[in-house]
Amino acid sequence: MFKTIKHYGRVTLENLKMSILTTLEYPANMIGWLLSNPIQFLIGFATIQFVVAEFGTIAGWGYGQLAFLYGLSVISHALSMIFFVQGWFMGFYVIEGEFDRYLLRPMNVLYQFFFTGFNLIGITDLIPGICVFVYGCIQIEFEWSVYRVLAILALLIGATLIRGAIYLIIGTTSFFTKSVNDFGAYTQELFDKTTMYPLTMYPEGVQLVLTYLIPIGWVSFYPISELVGVANGRFAWQGAIWVTLGVGVLTFLVAALFFRWGLTKYESAGN
Repeated sequence: MFKTIKHYGRVTLENLKMSILTTLEYPANMIGWLLSNPIQFLIGFATIQFVVAEFGTIAGWGYGQLAFLYGLSVISHALSMIFFVQGWFMGFYVIEGEFDRYLLRPMNVLYQFFFTGFNLIGITDLIPGICVFVYGCIQIEFEWSVYRVLAILALLIGATLIRGAIYLIIGTTSFFTKSVNDFGAYTQELFDKTTMYPLTMYPEGVQLVLTYLIPIGWVSFYPISELVGVANGRFAWQGAIWVTLGVGVLTFLVAALFFRWGLTKYESAGN
């Protein structure tokens, strides 16, 4: 087992190296993303600032608390873009027969699909996320401790896994539909509207769906409301941060099993 883990680790490092070299091969492209992505998210946060300035709070959340929420949400988004964005485009892999290569190699197919290449463009999303998060910490005078550092790391791992699982589940439907429809934009729009704002601003029916049916509420709202001490609605659980980590692991396992089933329906590219 240790030998297998070591092998996968070595392959991952080589893939990361190749991704870095590929990204540096087209520096103008990276510079363009470095300019456009931060502007996109900072404008989104500026909109929140305008709303708070006009109305005082959003569902009981003040400006600093919203900055904290928005920043961590963007950070988990950036991590999901780096590791799991391929799920958006699985339909193309299915239709073009790209899984043929993965099936012929002596490595896990799902691992190859996600980690053959890393989307380093996602790093450009980390910049505004970290900036807004640090600003939020200053605004609410967030008190750091070893426990809180570990809690935030657990939150980000869980949130990233939830995002990746949803990308994977939606992408896996391509095995059954044989369609190249790209649901990435729709998925991202859903996440943007539900993870960067307090969930309690929506009707209770929507909160229920986004808590138990589609676990988006655990990406940011529930764990962060516990961290900053804001009321988190009637559907929250105690220890929401650690629940997020558990939900992330469980959701990704379910998504992986669904992918495994979908792979049995794969028909290659045909002739």
